[in-house]
Amino acid sequence: MTPLPPPTDLVLEYRAELLARLEQQPAALAAALAPIPAARWRLAHTPDGRTVHLAVAHLRDLEALAYLPHVRQILAEDLPTLTAAWHHNWSAAGYDPAEPMTAILMTWSQARTELLACLRPLPPAGWGRLGFHPPSGKRTVQWWVERAYLHAQGHLVAIQQAA
Repeated sequence: MTPLPPPTDLVLEYRAELLARLEQQPAALAAALAPIPAARWRLAHTPDGRTVHLAVAHLRDLEALAYLPHVRQILAEDLPTLTAAWHHNWSAAGYDPAEPMTAILMTWSQARTELLACLRPLPPAGWGRLGFHPPSGKRTVQWWVERAYLHAQGHLVAIQQAA
């Protein structure tokens, strides 16, 4: 396989902006939840039919149990085979409607902080490291990071609409 050319300034700027947006998402989610009374978190529904509480728990689960571990594994191993069990509703089976929202938000924020800590020191070539995800094929660290951002952004917008 021919090595990729070094990234251009635009690619480096894009990655810096992506990191900044990732860092801002936990505060943006807290701001989106603020106008929704806590009593409505288990009643208000997002456009996909989830309660706000379930949507945030799902967001936390995917970040902490899929995106972060996948990125860590790709950075630690050469072309690892990643867990294929994740689908958009996989976390509903372990959902606890009594779990405090503060605990969910804290765990998600912590996972996001850990993801950022893995990414910030990466040299440009680190973003291109590959892992094999059976449903998706070979995917780079950058692809997984973009997925984490876009997944959170989708739920953030849905929660804003539910408010």
